[in-house]
Amino acid sequence: MVTYTQLQKVDLTGLNAAAGDFEKMVRGWDLSTRIQNEVIGPVQQSGWTGPSSESAAGALTRARDQIRAAFEEASAIARTLRDAHDEFTAAKKDLQVAVQHATEQGLTVTDDGSVHWPPATDPADKHDLDYAETRRASAQAAAQEIGKALDRATEADSAAALALAMDTGNDTKSFNSNPLGSVADAEAKQAAQILSLGSAATDAQLAQLQALLQHHSGDPRFATAFYGGQDPGTFLASYGALAQSGDLADSPARKAAVKGIQEGLGLTLATATSTGQQPHLPPDWGDRLRRAGSRHIQLGPGADYDSSPYGYQILGNILKHGNYDAAFLKPIAEHVTQLTQENPARWDAVAMKGGAPFQEFWFTGTPDEKGNYHGFNPMGSVLNALGHSPDAATRFFTDPPTTYWPDGSVKSTGGTNLYFKLLTDTGDRSPLRDVSYPLGPNNGKAGPMQVEALGHALEAAATGRAYDDETGPLPPHSKEMAQVMRTTVGLFGGENASALLYDKDKALFGELQESLGKMAGAYMGDVQTALAPPSTVLPINGKIAELTEIEVQRLLVTLGHNPEAYAAVAAAQQAYTTAAINDVLLHPADHGDLTAAALASAQPGGTVAGLLSKGMVDEVITAGNDRDEDFNSAVKTTREWAGTIWGATAGQIVDRAPVIGPVANEMVDKIMDGVAESYEVNTRPKTANDAQVAYNAALEGAQGSVQDAIRDAAGRAGLERKYLNDLAPVVEGQIKGAFTNGTGIPWQVTHPKKED
Repeated sequence: MVTYTQLQKVDLTGLNAAAGDFEKMVRGWDLSTRIQNEVIGPVQQSGWTGPSSESAAGALTRARDQIRAAFEEASAIARTLRDAHDEFTAAKKDLQVAVQHATEQGLTVTDDGSVHWPPATDPADKHDLDYAETRRASAQAAAQEIGKALDRATEADSAAALALAMDTGNDTKSFNSNPLGSVADAEAKQAAQILSLGSAATDAQLAQLQALLQHHSGDPRFATAFYGGQDPGTFLASYGALAQSGDLADSPARKAAVKGIQEGLGLTLATATSTGQQPHLPPDWGDRLRRAGSRHIQLGPGADYDSSPYGYQILGNILKHGNYDAAFLKPIAEHVTQLTQENPARWDAVAMKGGAPFQEFWFTGTPDEKGNYHGFNPMGSVLNALGHSPDAATRFFTDPPTTYWPDGSVKSTGGTNLYFKLLTDTGDRSPLRDVSYPLGPNNGKAGPMQVEALGHALEAAATGRAYDDETGPLPPHSKEMAQVMRTTVGLFGGENASALLYDKDKALFGELQESLGKMAGAYMGDVQTALAPPSTVLPINGKIAELTEIEVQRLLVTLGHNPEAYAAVAAAQQAYTTAAINDVLLHPADHGDLTAAALASAQPGGTVAGLLSKGMVDEVITAGNDRDEDFNSAVKTTREWAGTIWGATAGQIVDRAPVIGPVANEMVDKIMDGVAESYEVNTRPKTANDAQVAYNAALEGAQGSVQDAIRDAAGRAGLERKYLNDLAPVVEGQIKGAFTNGTGIPWQVTHPKKED
């Protein structure tokens, strides 16, 4: 264990010099080339034959091989020393920062690293009953930061010692032709050794494995060495046994460590399989993983093969973590989809087949808020993996498919991509089929968690952003992304929109609504274009999706029933409309009639507001569901989303009139004020015409917020107030007409007649 004093006082100059000397030697190495060119080559070309020549040739070849081995060993030592220096330097810096933070809080760090707080001297502190407790908490936090720095140094010290030992080897007469290579390689070997213990690993070893994965999950050298040194089938068996031991053990620490290891394994696998980084796993590793995924994996000696979980079930929860390269994830997603299509009941927990008790395989499922387990069909895990991997998701839904044999080997390529149609099948053979424990009435049907995962995958595929990324930008839509959006709106904005998404007893895809709301928000330019007159030109983020008016109408009214979807579309509508109006008024030279252009930019937003309000009023008032607070709570949490939409839309005009920094933040604040005015649901009034009161409130909010956007943009554009006063009431009337048009869509259009 590296002590506080050792790390604080260590002089790394010598280590840095040693690393530099080895690096310089390796860079200037020419012995291998010289012995080949100046000795072996001339001898081979001299025509010398006979026993003496053969003996000499052998000796020269061995000498050449030793020189090459010496180069490999020296290179490995250079990497190890440099890695050790960098890690020790980083750990020492962490320690210095931790001590500085402690000192700034008035704490004292002694020579052995202990942290103390001063006694109360101020009268107020003396009478503060919480003074000691507050100081104690600060001291504990500081001590933890110091401990993390010491742990990092200790880990680097152990790994460097192991790496140097394995670099030099045990042979005192020969150089090591296959050295370990670096600290990352040493720690990868340590991690793999712990994992190989499976259920026999101690709690302390699991904590060490978790720390190694957490620290190195983004390092390609560690990740590639860790996974590359394991056969995929052996890896799945080891992790399965380890995870199972966490389920069965009465140890909260072990359960928590397994959960952390699961996340670390996923992030590390994503790094190891990223073809954009060097090094990375070879393609055949993925081929072998598919083979193992389609087979039962025995978790211990003597385990029954048919009663053991499939490899893909063990892999499932690991894949939920990480942004995966399409070259790795797409073949797995296709293979799992095809296996599930062939036999949707394939993945039912073995307990359903009379095998081992279900409790032995908890780790392959996911608990819900009630503690019931779902997700034994790995289709959901794969879809969630796609939800974190936008490029892979887009390609999964649009690329010509590759068909695989059951063992994961390629059968054929090309043809029509039908994965969207297959995954949205409402029949009994849905690939989203799931079972839950305890057994429930929906077993054997599309499971809620699986459907939600499908939404995550579609959201990533259409928007180019991971479904749970709250801060990243929305990239311009590619042709393929727009295709996913168009296909999705075509189904869930079709004649059966209500039956698929909303009807309480029949809607198999109700859990898609939140993702669909974010997708509609991300495509607000396309949504408003579909609702605008044909000649209207509005800013589009990338390739146009060519959405159909009636399908958009149906979808928005249906999404208006769901608080999260409602809020996502509402915030996006407000942000987009504000940006579009800014674009018009800041660039009057681009428009022949500025008033007409402003009206055209405002009108579709009013229609969106009306359509959403129609769905909301039906949910909260007409159907008698008291969900006011649900809608208002969702609206209040959409600030980041409004900023994202504003950024994507304002980005269309950034080259001409940048809207960044404080101005952008101010605009987002104003947008959210407008969202609150337009879309928050007031406590339901007790009148004879509750619905009309709610509609009127929403209309007034929509008019007011658009007028605010006009005034703000006009002020920034330097337009005369007289023109502004003339424009505002005209736009107000336009919004009223558009809003009324949205709320006046016949009920039969958005909600076809239900079956009796």
